[in-house]
Amino acid sequence: MKKALMIIAVLTFTTSLSAMDLIGAVDLAFKSDPQFLREKNLLDIQKELVNQARAPLMPNIFFSGSYADTENSTSNDTNAQNIGVTLSQTIFDREKFLNLEQSQLNLKISELNFLISKEQTILRIVDAYFSVLIAQNNLKTIQSEKNAVKEQLEFAKRNFEVGTSTITDQQEAQARFDLIRASEIRTKNNLAIARTNLEKSLLVSLPENLLGINKRVKLEKPKLSTPKEWMKIARDNNLKVKIARIRTKLATLDLKKRKIARMPSLNLSLSANNSTVDSTTSITQDIKTATLSISAPIYKGGSISASERQAISELRREENTLEFEMLNADRFAGKSFRTFIAGLSQVEALEAAEESSKVALESNKLGYEVGVRINIDVLNAQRQLFSTQRDLAIARYDALKAKLELLSAVGDLDLPAIKQISQLISDSN
Repeated sequence: MKKALMIIAVLTFTTSLSAMDLIGAVDLAFKSDPQFLREKNLLDIQKELVNQARAPLMPNIFFSGSYADTENSTSNDTNAQNIGVTLSQTIFDREKFLNLEQSQLNLKISELNFLISKEQTILRIVDAYFSVLIAQNNLKTIQSEKNAVKEQLEFAKRNFEVGTSTITDQQEAQARFDLIRASEIRTKNNLAIARTNLEKSLLVSLPENLLGINKRVKLEKPKLSTPKEWMKIARDNNLKVKIARIRTKLATLDLKKRKIARMPSLNLSLSANNSTVDSTTSITQDIKTATLSISAPIYKGGSISASERQAISELRREENTLEFEMLNADRFAGKSFRTFIAGLSQVEALEAAEESSKVALESNKLGYEVGVRINIDVLNAQRQLFSTQRDLAIARYDALKAKLELLSAVGDLDLPAIKQISQLISDSN
């Protein structure tokens, strides 16, 4: 029974790999990528640090007990036992409350860092996945070009044998064929490297072939049409900007904590002890104590004033960091938007160029057959078509990556966006 279950599990896993798509690769990375899982662990750690910061503000209960047996030469043996319970509660300690508030803000930073790690994982996997698709397409294009050139080489050989073409046509076709074979070897190596990079992130072996874009697809333009609109959103919603804002709040709280360092703290302590001493007589005592203590530092060698000046400098640094992150988000959003728009235009232009190149190739083939074109014209037309097809495939994937980078710049990159692209690729097959 166990063996049957293992076989079913293996078959299920193999089937899922054979049908791996972009969203499946990203989901797998969230479960297995060490870099992403490390950030997830850091988030869990920070949640517990909040609980630790809250603990000093909660009631603290201690139990104590002792037993002593004393022997000496001048008196009887003495046994002493003591049992006590102490409850302490902070009544007022502004620094501890600020520590809790800072810890809660640090938790928000950890949550945002986790989202950044999620975005970076998505972009890293998408880049690695698209690299495999581009390498696959390059290899497919080169092999198609090799077959076309091989066909043209055989055609040139036949024409030379019957005397309708020169040896030059055959030599040109042979040279082009040899060059393509060299390119094919290099492209196969690039594909192997791209596959290895993706496998190392997913910790699984990839299926033999990943499905890429195989026909013309409609790439949607962004809803906002000007870079300034995206730049404004980025200054408000970019995740790194949000972190910088919280760090500024943290620095403000730290400065406030330094300024109130001389403020007194008030603590209440309640204790109950039962003490029994057995000697010549037995004495038992029940002692209940209530203590209200107040403490306030007056002078600590100048460290209080120094720490306040340090906190002021830290606040200024965080304010400058916030401005820096806003400018970075601004630039990144503008760049991503322009890259995306340029990519869409490039895809449209290359799609038109592909159709024109197909027509040009057919015309050159026909012209060669009737003697108005030479073999090099056909070879050049073939090279132009296949080069255009390679550029078109790269342009499509680059445009999609630019779209995801734009969403990342404005803090809006999530799994639905990946699902949409994954579905677009699937629909093109």
